[in-house]
Amino acid sequence: IYPYMLVLKTCGTTTLLRCIGRLIDLGRSLGLEIDWVGYSRKNFNFPGDQAFPHQSFHQEIEYLYGHRNLSERLDGSGYTLGPVTGDHWFVFVADHTMRTSSELDTDRVLNIMMFDIDENVAKHFYYDEYPKLQDETKEEETRRISELQTLTSGIKDLCPGALVDPRAFEPCGYSMNAVLFESYSTMHITPELGSSYASFETNQKVTSYKSLISNVIRTFRPRRFVMTLMADEGGLSKIDNPLLAIYDTYKRSSLASIKVEEDCCCMMGNWVVSPQRNKQRGMSIS
Repeated sequence: IYPYMLVLKTCGTTTLLRCIGRLIDLGRSLGLEIDWVGYSRKNFNFPGDQAFPHQSFHQEIEYLYGHRNLSERLDGSGYTLGPVTGDHWFVFVADHTMRTSSELDTDRVLNIMMFDIDENVAKHFYYDEYPKLQDETKEEETRRISELQTLTSGIKDLCPGALVDPRAFEPCGYSMNAVLFESYSTMHITPELGSSYASFETNQKVTSYKSLISNVIRTFRPRRFVMTLMADEGGLSKIDNPLLAIYDTYKRSSLASIKVEEDCCCMMGNWVVSPQRNKQRGMSIS
């Protein structure tokens, strides 16, 4: 939560968009009017498991258009980036923000979604991998294991200097929020074999994300990952485009970009592990 901005990220079957009317009302109670809304998600693996209004992107857009307080104030649009036969990204943006040329008035959000993470890495996020201690309350145990998972997995090194708030889940799973001045980083991990996943999102204002992205990928060693970048033109002009960089032994399989509203640039890329690395890990591909 920022003085004039709120970032809300959820997972699973949470009905995220159903809070937007309440958020608008809360803002108005503080004398604030909404002037920017951005909603985005990757295509669901199991869309049939989702609850209204998240059963399709069309349904989500109709739900947003149906909010009178939102549609009267902002006239947003929805977009699809990436191959519809593979991983793709849905984006809705409604933007009336008046920006200046100041570096402080630029925005960018980078999101890395990693699939089929290395099994040895995934083991760090099973609750029972860590010993129980006598005379320790459940709250103390969870806090200790959360911190151990952050350290042993290497996540702590991805956010140097930041205030980290981790949470380990039973029987497995992990989430983390980290804050460093005006920047945030957030993670969610599900380590189950066959459907393992890890995400890393940040709004850090750096000139190059290459080393950060490489460190994240090396930490989790996924077989494939999806990367998205949402930035205004001012923010995009101050960075090296991370979607055009080369990452270790991964090969980019697709790339898509679009400019929406007046000033918002959205980009998405898919990467898969190279055939040589698959052979090193004992995989066969055809």
